[in-house]
Amino acid sequence: MAPLDPQRSKARKTSKADAPAPAKQAPARSEPAEARSAKTAPTVPTAVVPPTLPTTTTAPIAAPTAAPASDDRPIATFDRLGQTVVATITAGTLTGEEAADVTCEITRRLSGQKPDGTTGPAGRHVVLDLQSVQYMDSGCIGVFVELLTRLQNGGGRIALVNAGHNVEYLFKLTKLDRLFPICRDVMKAIEAVERAG
Repeated sequence: MAPLDPQRSKARKTSKADAPAPAKQAPARSEPAEARSAKTAPTVPTAVVPPTLPTTTTAPIAAPTAAPASDDRPIATFDRLGQTVVATITAGTLTGEEAADVTCEITRRLSGQKPDGTTGPAGRHVVLDLQSVQYMDSGCIGVFVELLTRLQNGGGRIALVNAGHNVEYLFKLTKLDRLFPICRDVMKAIEAVERAG
């Protein structure tokens, strides 16, 4: 064996003496293990996750795809019976802009103007025949409410006829069926608006 280097052995002795004494263990306590771990370990909040409930999805009511309308086909046809203008909407989908066009023509006909430019007696009531309409947007509803307001200011009324399931549901959902009576027959709708007006 090689002789020991006195300086090395001295360094070993010094480093052992300078090292901190090992920590003494605390005496065992009679607390349950959960309490001891709660004090020593940091608590992490847990998120409360609600149970997942089954959901139902409903598809939005989309505008049906209709055959393309020719440019010469009118959005509506108009008839006059007594004091009532009957507008039969021929479009399958009715937008607010189209409804505004129909309303302008209804207003013109209510004032007594005829398509040939002559004038006749003014009308008071409107019946909207919606037999072809499968979809109408919110702008259309707004235009019809404006028309109703103008008619009521002049003592007139409005009624809807032959509303399809989607259109009738829309009026019932918005509770506008209280303002726009929905009839199944044009003649009954004319009677209803003229009798009430």
